[in-house]
Amino acid sequence: MLPVAAALAVGALVGVITGLTGVGGGVLMVPFLYVLYGGLHVPASDATALAHATSLAVIVPTAIRGLVGYRGKNVVNLRAALPIAAVAAASAAITAPLAARLPAQALRIGFGIFLLTVSADLLLRTTARADQPPQGPMHLIGAALLGMPVGALSAALGVGGGIPATMGMYYLLKLPFRILAPTSLLVIAVTAAAGTVSYLFTPTGALGFGWVAGHVDFGHALPLAVGASLTAPLGVKLNLGSSVFTLRRIFGGLLVVIGADLIIENLIR
Repeated sequence: MLPVAAALAVGALVGVITGLTGVGGGVLMVPFLYVLYGGLHVPASDATALAHATSLAVIVPTAIRGLVGYRGKNVVNLRAALPIAAVAAASAAITAPLAARLPAQALRIGFGIFLLTVSADLLLRTTARADQPPQGPMHLIGAALLGMPVGALSAALGVGGGIPATMGMYYLLKLPFRILAPTSLLVIAVTAAAGTVSYLFTPTGALGFGWVAGHVDFGHALPLAVGASLTAPLGVKLNLGSSVFTLRRIFGGLLVVIGADLIIENLIR
């Protein structure tokens, strides 16, 4: 019962963060699952991919639940989300089978440094930015190209791709900060689904618990998904009730925590 209660609690926090910021919450779920699998004596060769795949599976219903909360608000930019999601889905599906052979530790440290750099800009910026997103063919091409790293990072790090998608849409596509979270939710729903499906067909070794398909641990994903789906509407409500200045500070603070955690955790391993 204790692992189930812990998973529900972690999922509840993931739901709030997902609805509020458009980040899938993999940065919380993956470390939790590492600890969980360590206690269950899962071989290290399987634990990483198992945690990443299970995290992606949870992100799908959580992101969809968040999108439902934003319906009717006209805050999802389909012109950006669809090409990013389409290319990211293919990129995630290609990367997932290779994830076990990638230098995950170095990737996480590098990604952590990137997040700290971005957070400094978000937290220290005092003036509003003029958002004038291009609407021509170059906009679509830029969105499609952005999908490649979004999908690859999603599968390699076990996250939904919300952080690179959000940052790419803000800095490269120049989208207004107000619409980043809901637009990101559409991207990560598609990307996480593609990564999950790919992980379903990558076999794992013998485990001491059941309800696992490929590397997706549905038994532990269920309480995480239940907790996240219940609280995602709260995150949406907080987003809609906050100013752009506040959202930027919240997102910047979140990136500081995530970036520092990625660097410290992987340096001491």
